[in-house]
Amino acid sequence: MACILVVEDEPIVSMQLQESLEAMGHVVPALIASGDDVLGAVLAHKPDLILMDIKLRSFIDGVDAANRLKLVCDLPVIYITAYPSRGSQDRAEKTKPAGYLVKPINDRTLREHIDRALAAAALCAD
Repeated sequence: MACILVVEDEPIVSMQLQESLEAMGHVVPALIASGDDVLGAVLAHKPDLILMDIKLRSFIDGVDAANRLKLVCDLPVIYITAYPSRGSQDRAEKTKPAGYLVKPINDRTLREHIDRALAAAALCAD
């Protein structure tokens, strides 16, 4: 079981992700809708992993939020997007994400990415 922070500005998508993650046995301490709120949520909840939408309706998008986060801690981030453009993917890759998922996301793929990201993070921690 892992603590996973969901950063997604579409309420229906964030609730679906929360339901899927909780059904897998994970804890979702908060649903964050703004890139501006990511750092505070990470400090408050100390998640093991972040699911981060790239396109957020806030001043800071998901990639910018991940870049800011890397200055403070090295949490694995799995990006999610509905708009898989090469430019967005190139920007995201520079942050060395643990994964990159295109919406709609099925539970099997989500589980595989989370398991892989958590396993890699555990190896780095040892």
